Amino acid sequence: MQDETRAVDHVDVGQIPHVRRIAVIATPGAAEGSSGETTVVWLGGYRSDMTGTKAVALEAQARSLGVNFLRFDYSGHGQSSGHYTEGTISRWLEEAIAVIDRFGKGRLVLVGSSMGGWIALRLVEEFRKRGEAARIGGIVLIAPAPDFTAV
Repeated sequence: MQDETRAVDHVDVGQIPHVRRIAVIATPGAAEGSSGETTVVWLGGYRSDMTGTKAVALEAQARSLGVNFLRFDYSGHGQSSGHYTEGTISRWLEEAIAVIDRFGKGRLVLVGSSMGGWIALRLVEEFRKRGEAARIGGIVLIAPAPDFTAV
């Protein structure tokens, strides 16, 4: 499955001089400008990017159902700035939050693959801390790779 050309937006995360420019593709649901009740958020794995086959296939399914879809590249991945060796789970979590805060509409369905599963679990924790647990409408983990040693 090939990714068709999409307009890429950006979110800047972090403080100067360490700002990371995060590449984002936000696909609206049923109608352009609709408020949208749900956004499916793709959280890719380590060294994966938002143009991978799982992300593109899931976006196609979301579009067919009229659901908003959000995908992005972590810093050091794909079209985002930086080098992956400078990344940490905490940094990539911060980027995911910034992307969701800017583009996520309504309830969220988090879909995390591999390392993205770990970030999805951390997002649930962060949204609870913010008093926004009700925004998480669902979570799907594909071969998640969380670190449970600190639990």
